[in-house]
Amino acid sequence: MNTPDARDAAAFFQEEIGLVDGSMDSTTRRFSILLRDDAVVQLDDLVEVSQPLPDGRTLAHYAIVMEGFGRIEGAELPADTRRIAGDKTMPGETVRRVEVQVLRTVPELWLPPAPGSVVRRAVGVHRANALFGDQMEQKLPVGLDQSGQPVYADWSFMNGEKGGHISISGISGVATKTSYALFLLYMLFETEQGRQLLGHWAPQTRALVLSVKGEDALHLDRPNARFNSTPGAAEAWHSLGVSDPGGFQRVRLYAPRSGGAKPGALATDVKSRPAADLITYGWSPEEFIRKGLLKFCFSDAADARSQVPYVEQRVRVQMSRWAYPLEGEPGAVVLCEPDDSPSFNLERIAEMRRPHRRAEAGRPVRSFSDLVDFLTGLLAPDDGQGPRPGWTAGVQEGTVQAFLRRLYAQVPRLGHLISTGVHSIKLEEPITVVDIHSLHDDAQRFVVGSLLSEIFESKQGQGREPLRFVLLDELNKYAPREGSSPIKEILVDIAQRGRSLGVLLIGAQQAASQVEPALISNAALKVVGRLDAGEADTYRFLSSELRERAARFLPGTMVLDQPLIPAPLPIHFPFPAFATSVGEDAGLSGEKRAEAEADTFARVMRSST
Repeated sequence: MNTPDARDAAAFFQEEIGLVDGSMDSTTRRFSILLRDDAVVQLDDLVEVSQPLPDGRTLAHYAIVMEGFGRIEGAELPADTRRIAGDKTMPGETVRRVEVQVLRTVPELWLPPAPGSVVRRAVGVHRANALFGDQMEQKLPVGLDQSGQPVYADWSFMNGEKGGHISISGISGVATKTSYALFLLYMLFETEQGRQLLGHWAPQTRALVLSVKGEDALHLDRPNARFNSTPGAAEAWHSLGVSDPGGFQRVRLYAPRSGGAKPGALATDVKSRPAADLITYGWSPEEFIRKGLLKFCFSDAADARSQVPYVEQRVRVQMSRWAYPLEGEPGAVVLCEPDDSPSFNLERIAEMRRPHRRAEAGRPVRSFSDLVDFLTGLLAPDDGQGPRPGWTAGVQEGTVQAFLRRLYAQVPRLGHLISTGVHSIKLEEPITVVDIHSLHDDAQRFVVGSLLSEIFESKQGQGREPLRFVLLDELNKYAPREGSSPIKEILVDIAQRGRSLGVLLIGAQQAASQVEPALISNAALKVVGRLDAGEADTYRFLSSELRERAARFLPGTMVLDQPLIPAPLPIHFPFPAFATSVGEDAGLSGEKRAEAEADTFARVMRSST
């Protein structure tokens, strides 16, 4: 063990808070402390008990306070309380005690603390030992404890070396899941501590933030207008070693092309940021076909229960075989029968350098609607001859019609995302925000699946670093507990293999019970905000006391569970110095903020009806 400095040592010896309660059983996991009359001990405080062993060694127990109790010894009836404490006509004594859970023993010996041993508050080096600070070679501050001191997480369990992925659960709007996830990204990308952990890979490390809550995440690069007026906000950041917090410094903002935009136009639905701040994203027909993104148009779990995926897979390969770049129109393709007899292997076809062809060579495709029209002519021709052989995987005509019906439904939902002239999403800045909040659910799944697939495939065979972080809220929508879909398969693959590739998921959901278990079990760090009382029993890694408390947490309070520390730790994080909503953007006038918030509210109401 390390040696505390003089100030810590003085505080340590002054902080005797009680004795190990000899009237209660002490075990290797829990014991009770009889508190001194002048001791003030609250939940989550850390304590230390030292005792000599018969062989001359000293054993230290470190523990965390789980519950407090008080009673009057000698009182057997309710009226005895008044006689003892009020009238003083009856002998008795008020006693207070707390129950604690053992975090660690130094040295590591499975022995209970000796009854009657002196208990002290764990401060300085003893607090660090209690939280395994001496076992963390590299650590990142991930919050503050009840006393306002930083709590660290082992970086090797965040970067994929020993573990990876972070799961955040809690009630929507109260648990502040997204705010906490953004706080973690801020500590990693915007502080000296975080950059030191990333090392020489820091300039190439990237984070993708998929924005599902209004236009809030489109303001991360702006300072928070409420920060200076929030009591204790600056001091909390200072405690974490951040002297001058503010907005994210390097952010690229992507917004989808508006569904009502005219052909060729790149207008968006974003109201709170000027067009110059945004890049209108989408996929060209060439990218859509070459990358095999048709499968993400059929990402509903219901599709997996039919034979429609067989048709989709065959059509996806055939489109790739038939597609040639359209001469003079970047991103457009012309579809015609191949004369070079390419492979039916999609990956091999994608690697081929195909010659440009003129529009007269076949059917030009400049948009999703053009593609749907082409497929309709092949799969439901007007001549009554039936579907074109080789495009239907040998299924019944009814299945082909079901495929077309689903394809037609996607035209108004996501068709505007596939067009010439739009910009591909590139992770060229440390933080990339992709807005998907205004999209139909099917379009959101298409964007999420396409981006995750591209990131995951790009890291194959490239090594773990530089790291790629993906922040995805509403995880239950993309990887529900029941059913299967292409997106769910990718997310499960990321959860199981992503850490070795350096693809790390920061997933948020209202209830972990609604998410594919593989995503939760593979998360090295689990964070829980305020829980619904009916859901609390799902989180078995929490003690019964913490599960009950979690149903009453205020915004900003979380519970952190990490591999090194055997007990989850309640923490809180500072009020954000960066804008987390339209209303917090210090760069907007009050009138503009009110207008943008009203517009966002109106759209949310329309989408919910």
